Amino acid sequence: MPRSLRSRHWEMLIGAIVVIALASIFTVGAGDRVAVGSTGIQLPPLCMSRTVFGVSCPGCGLTRSFVHLAHGEVQSSLQVHRVGWLLALAVVAQIPYRIVALRTANGLPLGERIPRYFGYVLIAALVVNWLFP
Repeated sequence: MPRSLRSRHWEMLIGAIVVIALASIFTVGAGDRVAVGSTGIQLPPLCMSRTVFGVSCPGCGLTRSFVHLAHGEVQSSLQVHRVGWLLALAVVAQIPYRIVALRTANGLPLGERIPRYFGYVLIAALVVNWLFP
């Protein structure tokens, strides 16, 4: 397996673990703002599109959706982003996929097409959700 592909698998594996850990540490508090646990320390707004232009982007609400899911609040997650669950599932699926990929000779346990098409489906789901609120 090429070194760059091995590095990419490690980056994605560590990134997925960090996202899951942070989602479980964060909470959604007053004004629908994401905060660090029960400290009340709120994160700054994360969407530059919304902050600068006042326009929501296809990913607006994903952080809150992930946080709600990490705390078992499925209904709240769906209210802030209808396809947040799908992207959260994709993040969780990265863990076994990247572990298997690191153990295979070519580093591509599903080949090249399936992961690429899966990525296209996720992007399409985000855009459709954004276009049809």
